[in-house]
Amino acid sequence: MTPVTATAGARGRLDRAADAVMGAANVVATLWILGLMVLIVCDILGRETMGHPIAGVPEMVKYSIVGIVFLQIAHTHRKGEMIRSDGILGMVRSRWPRAGLAMDLIAQLCGAAFAATLAWAVWPKVVRAYERGEMEGIQGHFTLPVWPFLFLIVLGSALLTVSFLLAAVTELKKHQGV
Repeated sequence: MTPVTATAGARGRLDRAADAVMGAANVVATLWILGLMVLIVCDILGRETMGHPIAGVPEMVKYSIVGIVFLQIAHTHRKGEMIRSDGILGMVRSRWPRAGLAMDLIAQLCGAAFAATLAWAVWPKVVRAYERGEMEGIQGHFTLPVWPFLFLIVLGSALLTVSFLLAAVTELKKHQGV
C-alpha cells in the first residue's frame, strides 16, 4: 500500500468514525427531545388535573435546550445543513476557483478555531462545577448538577471542531489541481 492510499484509507476511517459519533450524538439529542416532550405534557397534566406539577421542569428544559443544541450542532454541520449564506462564495468560485477555495477554507478554519476556543474556554468551568458540586434549582425542592450540561458544550464544540476540519480537508481534496 502506498503512502497516499494509506492516508486516504485513514481519512475514510476518520470520516466514518466522525459520522458515527456525530450521528449517535444527534440520535441521543432527538430522543432527549422526545423525552422532554413527554415530561412537559406530564407536568401540564399534573398541574391541571391534580394541582401538582412535576418539580424542576423549568430547570430541566432550560438546561436541556443547551445540551440538545450542542449534541446536534456537529451533525448538522457535517451533513451540510447548517445555515450558511454562500451567494458571494458561489460568485467568486465561478470566476476565480482558487479564491473561492481559499475563502471556503478560511471560513472552515475560522469555524474550527471558534469551536475549539469555546471547548477550551468552557472546560475549566466543567471541572470547577464538578469539583464544587454546583447545582441549579431550589435546595430542598429540586436541584440538578450543572457540570453535565457544561460538558455537553465542550463535547459538542469538540465535535464541531472536527466537523469543520474534516470539511476543510474534504474541500481541499475536492479541489486539488484547481
